[in-house]
Amino acid sequence: MAEKICDFEFHHINNTYNRDGDTLRVHVNWKTDTDIEKYGAVMGTLTVEHDMTNPNATSGSCQWQGEAFLPDGSRAMGWAEGTWETTGDHVWTLKMEGWDSLSGKMQSESVMQLETLTWKGTSYKIE
Repeated sequence: MAEKICDFEFHHINNTYNRDGDTLRVHVNWKTDTDIEKYGAVMGTLTVEHDMTNPNATSGSCQWQGEAFLPDGSRAMGWAEGTWETTGDHVWTLKMEGWDSLSGKMQSESVMQLETLTWKGTSYKIE
């Protein structure tokens, strides 16, 4: 079993959009309101690509890039790639794998909800 790194909860800041043909890229900016264990304050961007000819797709790919402002005054940076899947009315489950400069190779499982503008989940260290 993978070793748990931390639980996280992000709150929505804003979205930006850009189009490339029939692809709409949504860049969703997130931040923590309180420190995350080990990581302190975290900010980042989740990027999701949508096929504009199929706006009600129930799954797709996503990418995360972010940085953490650690309690000791240093920083960590990381990225992850994976998938999202609709699991309710404006509720999405995300599964991603990536790397960050504090914990190394990691994976996360999380849920994003439009109603509360939150993204909550757990990150795990993997080998």
